[in-house]
Amino acid sequence: MATSLTEFAHRGYRGAKTEDIAQKAVVSKGIIFRYYKNKAHLYMATLKFATDRIESVADYSVWHDAQDLDAMIVNATKYKIQLQLQYPEEFKLLLDAYAEASDAPSALKHEIAEFYNNQTSANMANMIDPILNRLPIRNNVSRKTIQGLMLGVLDQVGAETKTLMQKKPDADLTDFDDIIENVRGYIDVLEHGFLKKE
Repeated sequence: MATSLTEFAHRGYRGAKTEDIAQKAVVSKGIIFRYYKNKAHLYMATLKFATDRIESVADYSVWHDAQDLDAMIVNATKYKIQLQLQYPEEFKLLLDAYAEASDAPSALKHEIAEFYNNQTSANMANMIDPILNRLPIRNNVSRKTIQGLMLGVLDQVGAETKTLMQKKPDADLTDFDDIIENVRGYIDVLEHGFLKKE
C-alpha cells in the first residue's frame, strides 16, 4: 500500500504501472492481482489506505472546539495545511481523486465519487454536530435540514475545487484561499440568512 500510494500520488492513475508497484514493493505482479483483482481495485484500496492514515492521526478537537461554523472553517483549513505538510503523498492522492481522477476510466470515477459521498456523510455528524449542539438553533429548524444545507455547501465547494484543480493540477491547500473565503460567505448566509434585519 505504501508503494502504491507513492506511485499513484506521483504518477496518477494512468501513469502508475502495476509492474513498477510490484517491483518496488518486492512482490510479484500476480500477488497484486490476487489481492486487488485489477488496477482500479488497487487504486480504490490505496485511496482508502490514504484516507485511513489521515483519519488515524486527525485531531477532531480542531472542529469540535470551534465556537461557530466560521471558526471551524478557519481552524480546519489551517489544520489541514499542517497535515498536508506531514502527509504530502496522502493529500496529493486524495486531492487528485477528489478532482475525479480525470485520467481514470468512467467506472472508477463513479466509484471515487461514491467513496467521497460516503466519506462526507460519515464525517458530517462527527465534525459538525458538536458545533450545532452549542448553537442557538431555531426550534422549527431540523438538524436534517441543516445537514442538507451543509452537504449542499460541500457540493459547491467540491465543484469549485474541481475547477481550480483542473486549472492548476499541482495545487495544494495554500492555493485555496479564495475558495475558503467563498465557504465563509456560504456559512455566514447559512447561519444568518441573506435578508436585512428590520
